[in-house]
Amino acid sequence: PEANTVAQRQTTPLFGAGLIEAIPDAAIAQNARDPKPDGVRGRTAMIWDPATQAMRVGRFGWKAQQANLTTFAGDAYLNEMGITNRFFPNENAPNGNVELLRRFQPHPVIEDTIDPATGKSDLDLAADFMRLLAAPRPLPQSPSAAAGANVFAQAGCAACHRPTMTTGISPIAALNRQPVNLYSDLLLHDMGALGDGIAQADAGAREMRTAPLWGLRVRNRLLHDGRAATVDEAIRAHAGEGAVSRDRYQRLPLSQRQQLLDFLATL
Repeated sequence: PEANTVAQRQTTPLFGAGLIEAIPDAAIAQNARDPKPDGVRGRTAMIWDPATQAMRVGRFGWKAQQANLTTFAGDAYLNEMGITNRFFPNENAPNGNVELLRRFQPHPVIEDTIDPATGKSDLDLAADFMRLLAAPRPLPQSPSAAAGANVFAQAGCAACHRPTMTTGISPIAALNRQPVNLYSDLLLHDMGALGDGIAQADAGAREMRTAPLWGLRVRNRLLHDGRAATVDEAIRAHAGEGAVSRDRYQRLPLSQRQQLLDFLATL
Protein backbone atom coordinates (compact mmCIF):
# COMPACT_ATOMS: atom_id res chain seq x y z
CA PRO A 1 0.00 0.00 0.00
CA GLU A 2 2.92 2.39 0.49
CA ALA A 3 4.07 1.98 -3.13
CA ASN A 4 4.05 5.35 -4.92
CA THR A 5 4.37 3.94 -8.45
CA VAL A 6 2.69 0.89 -9.93
CA ALA A 7 3.50 -0.04 -13.51
CA GLN A 8 3.24 -3.06 -15.72
CA ARG A 9 5.92 -3.96 -18.24
CA GLN A 10 5.69 -6.16 -21.30
CA THR A 11 8.85 -7.98 -22.29
CA THR A 12 10.57 -6.36 -25.25
CA PRO A 13 10.88 -8.45 -28.44
CA LEU A 14 14.32 -9.88 -29.17
CA PHE A 15 14.24 -10.47 -32.93
CA GLY A 16 16.89 -8.43 -34.75
CA ALA A 17 18.55 -7.53 -31.44
CA GLY A 18 22.04 -8.17 -32.84
CA LEU A 19 21.43 -5.61 -35.57
CA ILE A 20 20.33 -3.04 -33.00
CA GLU A 21 23.43 -3.78 -30.91
CA ALA A 22 25.64 -3.24 -33.97
CA ILE A 23 24.36 0.30 -34.65
CA PRO A 24 27.17 2.69 -33.67
CA ASP A 25 26.65 4.96 -30.67
CA ALA A 26 27.46 7.92 -32.93
CA ALA A 27 24.58 7.09 -35.27
CA ILE A 28 22.07 7.13 -32.40
CA ALA A 29 23.58 10.36 -31.09
CA GLN A 30 23.16 11.89 -34.56
CA ASN A 31 19.45 11.09 -34.38
CA ALA A 32 19.27 13.33 -31.32
CA ARG A 33 20.98 16.18 -33.19
CA ASP A 34 18.86 15.95 -36.33
CA PRO A 35 16.12 18.62 -36.56
CA LYS A 36 12.62 17.30 -35.88
CA PRO A 37 9.12 18.63 -36.44
CA ASP A 38 6.18 19.11 -34.07
CA GLY A 39 8.18 19.84 -30.93
CA VAL A 40 9.76 16.38 -30.96
CA ARG A 41 13.14 16.38 -29.25
CA GLY A 42 14.57 13.04 -28.17
CA ARG A 43 17.88 12.45 -26.46
CA THR A 44 20.40 9.68 -26.09
CA ALA A 45 20.39 7.60 -22.92
CA MET A 46 23.96 7.75 -21.63
CA ILE A 47 24.59 4.83 -19.31
CA TRP A 48 27.56 3.16 -17.62
CA ASP A 49 28.23 -0.12 -19.40
CA PRO A 50 29.81 -2.65 -17.02
CA ALA A 51 30.92 -4.85 -19.94
CA THR A 52 33.16 -2.19 -21.50
CA GLN A 53 33.68 -0.12 -18.34
CA ALA A 54 32.73 3.00 -20.27
CA MET A 55 29.83 5.39 -20.84
CA ARG A 56 27.77 4.12 -23.77
CA VAL A 57 24.55 4.99 -25.56
CA GLY A 58 21.75 2.80 -24.19
CA ARG A 59 19.39 1.08 -26.62
CA PHE A 60 17.86 -2.02 -24.97
CA GLY A 61 14.89 -2.03 -22.62
CA TRP A 62 11.92 0.30 -22.37
CA LYS A 63 14.19 2.92 -20.79
CA ALA A 64 17.22 2.26 -23.02
CA GLN A 65 18.97 1.13 -19.86
CA GLN A 66 21.47 -1.25 -21.47
CA ALA A 67 23.93 -0.73 -24.32
CA ASN A 68 24.74 -4.29 -25.39
CA LEU A 69 23.22 -7.73 -25.26
CA THR A 70 25.66 -9.20 -22.75
CA THR A 71 24.77 -6.70 -20.04
CA PHE A 72 21.12 -6.81 -21.15
CA ALA A 73 21.21 -10.54 -20.42
CA GLY A 74 23.06 -9.95 -17.15
CA ASP A 75 20.42 -7.45 -16.05
CA ALA A 76 17.66 -9.97 -16.78
CA TYR A 77 19.54 -12.79 -15.07
CA LEU A 78 19.65 -10.78 -11.84
CA ASN A 79 16.36 -8.90 -11.88
CA GLU A 80 14.08 -11.46 -13.55
CA MET A 81 15.66 -14.74 -12.38
CA GLY A 82 17.68 -13.81 -9.31
CA ILE A 83 20.99 -15.07 -10.77
CA THR A 84 23.98 -12.97 -9.80
CA ASN A 85 26.69 -12.55 -12.43
CA ARG A 86 29.93 -10.73 -13.06
CA PHE A 87 28.15 -7.57 -14.25
CA PHE A 88 25.45 -7.54 -11.57
CA PRO A 89 26.96 -9.33 -8.56
CA ASN A 90 24.64 -8.11 -5.81
CA GLU A 91 21.30 -9.71 -4.99
CA ASN A 92 18.26 -7.46 -4.75
CA ALA A 93 17.30 -7.10 -1.10
CA PRO A 94 13.67 -8.09 -0.33
CA ASN A 95 11.76 -4.80 -0.27
CA GLY A 96 15.12 -3.11 0.19
CA ASN A 97 15.80 -4.89 3.49
CA VAL A 98 19.54 -5.52 3.33
CA GLU A 99 19.58 -7.10 6.79
CA LEU A 100 17.07 -9.73 5.66
CA LEU A 101 19.28 -10.51 2.68
CA ARG A 102 22.33 -10.93 4.93
CA ARG A 103 20.40 -13.23 7.25
CA PHE A 104 19.46 -15.69 4.53
CA GLN A 105 22.57 -15.36 2.39
CA PRO A 106 25.50 -14.57 4.69
CA HIS A 107 28.08 -15.60 2.09
CA PRO A 108 26.97 -14.25 -1.33
CA VAL A 109 28.53 -15.75 -4.43
CA ILE A 110 28.51 -15.13 -8.18
CA GLU A 111 26.08 -17.75 -9.44
CA ASP A 112 26.65 -17.41 -13.20
CA THR A 113 30.22 -18.67 -13.51
CA ILE A 114 32.49 -18.77 -16.56
CA ASP A 115 33.24 -22.16 -18.09
CA PRO A 116 37.06 -22.37 -18.35
CA ALA A 117 36.73 -24.58 -21.44
CA THR A 118 34.82 -21.94 -23.44
CA GLY A 119 35.59 -18.71 -21.62
CA LYS A 120 31.86 -18.02 -21.50
CA SER A 121 29.18 -18.16 -18.86
CA ASP A 122 25.52 -18.97 -19.36
CA LEU A 123 24.59 -15.32 -19.87
CA ASP A 124 27.20 -15.07 -22.64
CA LEU A 125 25.47 -17.95 -24.41
CA ALA A 126 22.11 -16.24 -23.95
CA ALA A 127 23.56 -13.06 -25.45
CA ASP A 128 24.95 -15.04 -28.41
CA PHE A 129 21.50 -16.52 -28.98
CA MET A 130 19.84 -13.11 -28.96
CA ARG A 131 22.55 -11.60 -31.15
CA LEU A 132 21.78 -13.92 -34.06
CA LEU A 133 18.00 -13.89 -33.99
CA ALA A 134 16.84 -12.70 -37.43
CA ALA A 135 14.93 -9.49 -37.89
CA PRO A 136 11.30 -9.85 -39.00
CA ARG A 137 10.74 -9.49 -42.73
CA PRO A 138 7.98 -7.09 -43.77
CA LEU A 139 5.03 -8.45 -45.72
CA PRO A 140 4.34 -7.43 -49.34
CA GLN A 141 2.39 -4.19 -49.48
CA SER A 142 -1.08 -3.87 -50.93
CA PRO A 143 -1.90 -0.58 -52.73
CA SER A 144 -3.55 0.61 -49.51
CA ALA A 145 -0.48 -0.26 -47.42
CA ALA A 146 1.84 1.44 -49.94
CA ALA A 147 -0.26 4.60 -49.65
CA GLY A 148 -0.14 4.19 -45.86
CA ALA A 149 3.66 4.42 -45.90
CA ASN A 150 3.29 7.97 -47.20
CA VAL A 151 0.65 8.75 -44.59
CA PHE A 152 3.07 7.45 -41.93
CA ALA A 153 5.63 10.04 -43.00
CA GLN A 154 3.13 12.86 -43.49
CA ALA A 155 1.58 12.32 -40.06
CA GLY A 156 4.99 12.81 -38.45
CA CYS A 157 5.34 9.24 -37.15
CA ALA A 158 8.82 8.92 -38.66
CA ALA A 159 10.13 11.75 -36.46
CA CYS A 160 10.55 9.15 -33.70
CA HIS A 161 9.89 5.86 -35.50
CA ARG A 162 12.81 6.31 -37.90
CA PRO A 163 12.39 3.68 -40.64
CA THR A 164 16.02 2.65 -41.17
CA MET A 165 19.43 2.84 -39.54
CA THR A 166 22.67 1.09 -40.48
CA THR A 167 25.06 -1.11 -38.50
CA GLY A 168 28.76 -0.35 -38.27
CA ILE A 169 31.70 -2.66 -38.82
CA SER A 170 31.18 -6.13 -37.30
CA PRO A 171 33.20 -9.34 -37.47
CA ILE A 172 29.87 -11.13 -37.98
CA ALA A 173 29.01 -10.90 -41.68
CA ALA A 174 25.25 -10.85 -41.07
CA LEU A 175 25.68 -7.78 -38.86
CA ASN A 176 28.35 -5.93 -40.84
CA ARG A 177 27.17 -2.66 -42.42
CA GLN A 178 23.60 -3.88 -42.71
CA PRO A 179 20.37 -1.89 -42.99
CA VAL A 180 18.27 -2.07 -39.83
CA ASN A 181 14.61 -1.42 -40.68
CA LEU A 182 13.56 -1.10 -37.07
CA TYR A 183 11.32 2.01 -37.17
CA SER A 184 12.89 3.59 -34.10
CA ASP A 185 15.45 6.29 -33.38
CA LEU A 186 16.41 4.48 -30.13
CA LEU A 187 16.16 7.80 -28.29
CA LEU A 188 14.42 8.72 -25.06
CA HIS A 189 11.34 10.91 -25.49
CA ASP A 190 9.16 12.67 -22.95
CA MET A 191 5.87 10.83 -23.44
CA GLY A 192 3.86 12.77 -20.90
CA ALA A 193 0.96 10.70 -19.57
CA LEU A 194 2.21 7.68 -21.52
CA GLY A 195 5.34 7.53 -19.36
CA ASP A 196 5.39 4.83 -16.70
CA GLY A 197 6.42 6.97 -13.73
CA ILE A 198 9.67 5.06 -13.27
CA ALA A 199 13.06 6.79 -13.39
CA GLN A 200 15.61 4.21 -14.51
CA ALA A 201 19.24 4.56 -15.55
CA ASP A 202 19.40 7.85 -17.52
CA ALA A 203 15.66 7.97 -18.24
CA GLY A 204 13.27 10.17 -16.33
CA ALA A 205 9.85 9.11 -15.08
CA ARG A 206 8.06 10.32 -18.22
CA GLU A 207 10.73 9.26 -20.72
CA MET A 208 10.53 6.09 -22.80
CA ARG A 209 12.73 4.72 -25.57
CA THR A 210 11.02 4.76 -28.96
CA ALA A 211 9.73 1.22 -29.39
CA PRO A 212 10.85 -0.39 -32.70
CA LEU A 213 7.84 -1.18 -34.87
CA TRP A 214 9.25 -4.11 -36.82
CA GLY A 215 7.30 -7.22 -35.96
CA LEU A 216 4.30 -5.10 -34.92
CA ARG A 217 1.91 -7.33 -36.84
CA VAL A 218 2.47 -10.35 -34.55
CA ARG A 219 1.84 -8.56 -31.23
CA ASN A 220 -1.54 -8.73 -29.56
CA ARG A 221 -0.87 -6.24 -26.74
CA LEU A 222 0.84 -2.91 -27.39
CA LEU A 223 2.71 -0.16 -25.53
CA HIS A 224 5.04 -0.75 -22.59
CA ASP A 225 2.26 -1.93 -20.29
CA GLY A 226 0.06 -3.73 -22.81
CA ARG A 227 -2.80 -1.30 -22.31
CA ALA A 228 -3.61 -1.13 -26.04
CA ALA A 229 -5.23 -4.07 -27.82
CA THR A 230 -5.05 -2.46 -31.27
CA VAL A 231 -2.65 -0.24 -33.17
CA ASP A 232 -5.34 2.45 -33.33
CA GLU A 233 -5.60 2.42 -29.52
CA ALA A 234 -1.81 2.60 -29.19
CA ILE A 235 -1.58 5.65 -31.47
CA ARG A 236 -4.40 7.42 -29.64
CA ALA A 237 -2.63 6.83 -26.30
CA HIS A 238 0.46 8.77 -27.42
CA ALA A 239 1.10 11.93 -25.42
CA GLY A 240 3.97 14.29 -24.66
CA GLU A 241 6.24 14.59 -27.68
CA GLY A 242 3.90 12.29 -29.60
CA ALA A 243 0.80 14.43 -29.08
CA VAL A 244 0.99 16.50 -32.28
CA SER A 245 1.39 13.44 -34.48
CA ARG A 246 -1.40 11.69 -32.55
CA ASP A 247 -3.75 14.61 -33.11
CA ARG A 248 -2.85 14.71 -36.79
CA TYR A 249 -3.68 11.01 -37.05
CA GLN A 250 -7.05 11.55 -35.39
CA ARG A 251 -7.91 14.29 -37.91
CA LEU A 252 -7.15 12.09 -40.91
CA PRO A 253 -10.05 10.92 -43.07
CA LEU A 254 -11.09 7.39 -42.22
CA SER A 255 -9.68 6.13 -45.53
CA GLN A 256 -6.19 7.48 -44.77
CA ARG A 257 -6.25 6.15 -41.22
CA GLN A 258 -7.02 2.72 -42.66
CA GLN A 259 -4.16 3.07 -45.15
CA LEU A 260 -1.78 3.84 -42.30
CA LEU A 261 -3.02 0.86 -40.29
CA ASP A 262 -2.68 -1.37 -43.36
CA PHE A 263 0.93 -0.23 -43.74
CA LEU A 264 1.73 -0.92 -40.08
CA ALA A 265 0.19 -4.37 -40.43
CA THR A 266 2.96 -5.24 -42.91
CA LEU A 267 5.81 -4.52 -40.47
